[in-house]
Amino acid sequence: MTSPRRLTETLIFSSLCVMRTASLAPAFTAPHRTRVHRRVTRAASPADDALARCERAGTPLVLRLDDLADDCSYVGDVHACSGARAYDALSTRWRERSARDLRELTHAQASCARVGPNEYVARWHAEFVPAKLGWLYDLALNWPFGELTIVKADILHKAGEVSRFTYRAVFALFARALRERTMTIPVAKIEIVSALTFDDDGKLKRHVENLTLVGEINAGRVRNKRVCRDVLEYLDCRKPPGVSLEAWDEIVEREVDIYSVPGMRQLDVDGMEEEFADGGRVEDATAVLGFFTVVVLAFGFGFGAWYLQHLQHEAAFRRMLESGAY
Repeated sequence: MTSPRRLTETLIFSSLCVMRTASLAPAFTAPHRTRVHRRVTRAASPADDALARCERAGTPLVLRLDDLADDCSYVGDVHACSGARAYDALSTRWRERSARDLRELTHAQASCARVGPNEYVARWHAEFVPAKLGWLYDLALNWPFGELTIVKADILHKAGEVSRFTYRAVFALFARALRERTMTIPVAKIEIVSALTFDDDGKLKRHVENLTLVGEINAGRVRNKRVCRDVLEYLDCRKPPGVSLEAWDEIVEREVDIYSVPGMRQLDVDGMEEEFADGGRVEDATAVLGFFTVVVLAFGFGFGAWYLQHLQHEAAFRRMLESGAY
């Protein structure tokens, strides 16, 4: 017969075994439904490679003949063409002429956005030293007073202001170069918007291009002749193959209202009558002559004569007038 003590120990042991077994057994849970996260990505467009090359070059004009659809067309502010070979000849000519004729030319793409199936809008710009300021850039590069820091700055913020020549601006330019060893060279900046349409094979089918300043000139919002002349210099390099200079000038004058910009007519002089109408600018002219005197005294007659000879030349004098327009 089992004693009460033995029975109690047996019951306690059995309870402990049941509790241990229950703790080790996995708890019943409802079946877990795994959530699959699917990453949705836009499929690569066949035009992506062409767009990447345009971004690296800063301009869509680097596309090759193999990148063009047979019926590719171009529509610009002053010219249009159709056919892959015509477009290729046009862009090749533009690249060659701009690289040769525009000094210190650089391209940069500001943005490129997809606006529809196979449709993109690229914003980019071309920047260069205007030919009429080449003499100033050469002087800065060969500054005789020691090392000079050249700062390039565009004048688009002054496109709506009428430009006038002042001797004060000329003197301030050289005075800062002497005092601070820094010279600011106003450069041309042409902003361009290109709408690019590709076919399903990733080949360029249509290129619609607009120069922002052409629209601004035609709308009467450009008043600065320096800005207008920068546009004309850029368009000179856009002359299509097989078109004469005279014919191209007529096309540009017809499509771009350049004579609405003050100072762009043939008999316009850069505000000199206005500046010399009173004696308010005499002290500025004297200051400029004083600067030239310092040049002659510091570097002797040889350098001074060379410097003044270039300034007395009609072309150099006209270019100096342009330097005061910013």
